[in-house]
Amino acid sequence: MKQTFTNTVWKYLLVVLFISSGVSAQAQTPSVAIVPSGPIVCAGTKLDAITTNLVGPYSYLWNTGATTSSIVVTQTGFYRVSVLGTFNGSIRKVRSNWVPLFVIPLTNASIAANGSTNLCPGENVILTANGGQFFSNYSWSNGSSNHNITVNSTGDYSVTISNNFGSCNTSTTATIHVQSFDSSYIPNINAVGPITVCKPGYVHLTADSGFTGYSWSTGATTQNVNILMDGLQQGPVLDTLTVYLTVQLNNSCEFTNPNGIVVRSIREPKLTTASCGKLNYTSTDSIHSEVVLTYLNFVPQYEFEFEETTQPGITWTYLSNTRWANFANVTPALQPGSFYNVRVRAVIGGTPYCYGNVCQIGLTPLRLSNVNATQAIRTDGTSLDATVFPNPSSESFKLVIHNLNADQATSVRVSDVSGRLVHEYQYDTTSESLQFGQELSNGIYFVTVEQGDAKSVTRVVKTN
Repeated sequence: MKQTFTNTVWKYLLVVLFISSGVSAQAQTPSVAIVPSGPIVCAGTKLDAITTNLVGPYSYLWNTGATTSSIVVTQTGFYRVSVLGTFNGSIRKVRSNWVPLFVIPLTNASIAANGSTNLCPGENVILTANGGQFFSNYSWSNGSSNHNITVNSTGDYSVTISNNFGSCNTSTTATIHVQSFDSSYIPNINAVGPITVCKPGYVHLTADSGFTGYSWSTGATTQNVNILMDGLQQGPVLDTLTVYLTVQLNNSCEFTNPNGIVVRSIREPKLTTASCGKLNYTSTDSIHSEVVLTYLNFVPQYEFEFEETTQPGITWTYLSNTRWANFANVTPALQPGSFYNVRVRAVIGGTPYCYGNVCQIGLTPLRLSNVNATQAIRTDGTSLDATVFPNPSSESFKLVIHNLNADQATSVRVSDVSGRLVHEYQYDTTSESLQFGQELSNGIYFVTVEQGDAKSVTRVVKTN
């Protein structure tokens, strides 16, 4: 805008100059003057009261009501100050001449749009610069010097508003971004975190901001969406889902991502039914995992984790390229006569996923019969037979041991499925049986009988 003033403004400035030049030049002593005396200043200028031939302490009174030695002006007007001090030993009050000031406001640039700054194909938007005065100058980044501009292309648009008048020079700048979408635009689908998760699990997706509507193929209508991968898409083994997105803009146009994004969850495998719960494995046997399907051309590996039940928290793993884990390949080696909590998880492309349910297995002593877990063979060839009945039982159990060696102590230990020792007894070799378990809670227990180098393990169930 051209820097001009209306006739009223020119008349005001002429009055200001006339009053300034008509002030008596005769110096008065003592005296006070206002500095600067204008007549044109920027908003925020500080006016100081400067005394001559007057001794402090001083007291001040401005026509604005201020009582300080200086004030800050923000409005056009006439200003005067009175000062009380000492002159020739007497209290004396002096007043300044009236000072007319024309105050140039500071700029505070901002940009307003007459609609959305996200544009459909063929649309435009008017950008208007605010924060200036009728005499302000406007300088846009596209070269325009108008108060407003019309744009239809993507970019950052900035405007600098300046007030340059007399000794006052101020300017501020504002910027706004305009995004113009063409018909080939494909909205982004952004993953917040991994797009392959353990099943069940959530995949978090988000779309770009700035649109007036969102339509996901899952039915969600928000900018962000959380997708539960619970195996309902393509069966219990591998959960795969392609998610599509359509965005709307100003009720005028919409854009679709035709490719979508493929999200998956990986099965949490566990030992097969035939492998789980077996307590009479040997150190050369193998256990078998459920299958996990090939994913993105990566053939799954299977990581088996072992935990000896009497040492909870101490675990080790064996990584197999097949669904089988042979105990002979596991390090540290599994020990005969011990019980282990075992779980398995898929490793795909080097990334391990979630473990499945824990299963308990047991290894019999090397000399334990592989036919009956309650019969052990001593090194001298004789057998140690242990019978527990009734089994299951809702009250107590009775343990009967045959072929006892009366010269050796016989211990009986009762452990729960975690391997925790619940009770321990010494079997009286002169007795026909041992009654136990009346105080046991409902559940599965293991009764271990040991005499010398022979050990017998029997699984019992306590019911209501």
